[in-house]
Amino acid sequence: MDKKTSHLAGEFLVAGQLARHGLAVSITFGNAKSVDIYAESENNTYRVDAKALRSRSNWPVNSADINSTVIYVFVYLGNKTTIKNNDPPQYFIVCGSVLPTLITHWNGRSGVAYKALNGSKHENDWSLFTHRR
Repeated sequence: MDKKTSHLAGEFLVAGQLARHGLAVSITFGNAKSVDIYAESENNTYRVDAKALRSRSNWPVNSADINSTVIYVFVYLGNKTTIKNNDPPQYFIVCGSVLPTLITHWNGRSGVAYKALNGSKHENDWSLFTHRR
């Protein structure tokens, strides 16, 4: 699975989960988009940025690009073995207002480490889409 395929897989998986939780979803396409998904409940419209990984490393995130009104969903897709075994992906849902506190730096890059989210309160916290904002 290459980088483009991973990103698309992440977007579609997140859209599927949002629909499963009762939201109407619309995936945006293109190279210059500001969000990946719009999700709508009875009371709110949410802007969603999906980030996908195939390894337990880091999701690249530029601090300057974080939007406090966007909900970020980080997806660990799994490696070839876990995918072959049909293990489910992991989802970590983070408000844009909280995201800056999770940013780490490595080799001149910045982002969110898998180890910072794995087992955290952000794992499978789909309730962010059900609370009024």
